[in-house]
Amino acid sequence: MKKILTAFAFTFLIVALNNSYAQTTIGASYEIRSEDPTTGFGLHVERDFLPLPLLGISGRLHFSYFSEDQTRSEPGLDISIDDRSIDVGLTAIASVNLAVVAPYAGVGIGMEFFTRDLSLTGSGTPEVGISDGDDSGLFYYGMIGLGISAIPVVRPFVEYRYRGVTSTDYMPSKYGTWAFGLKLRF
Repeated sequence: MKKILTAFAFTFLIVALNNSYAQTTIGASYEIRSEDPTTGFGLHVERDFLPLPLLGISGRLHFSYFSEDQTRSEPGLDISIDDRSIDVGLTAIASVNLAVVAPYAGVGIGMEFFTRDLSLTGSGTPEVGISDGDDSGLFYYGMIGLGISAIPVVRPFVEYRYRGVTSTDYMPSKYGTWAFGLKLRF
């Protein structure tokens, strides 16, 4: 019984000490995805839940914004298309800290809001604005990434997220996103 209590106390002490060193990370990224709109930026806040010396479990709240304007011309008609996409999500992440690099993988869920506005201009006619559609949907995704930890506070990273969106009219049902950015750990 004494061995069990000692093991329990030792485990509790390790977890308590590790939680006192738990870090919060704020990150920003340039993001490229395979569907329109294709470029945007992302922000996230990440919190370590189980920061062990080699392994880590964390949670992330992220926000991404994509916007793209396209112009097409037909004889006597100019078409302007403005696509905007906003997504917010929660992610559970497992990481391995290997000296200078820290590979990680995670799964998450979130919500995406998509808007497409059309504007038509014809020769001799006033501009007509048409809202082609608003759409939103729940999404699920998996991600893999790699952080470089050569500098203790600043960590450059690259990650890939592959996701699927449920019940969509205007948004693509599946696509991938590359994110390149910096994390500040404190």
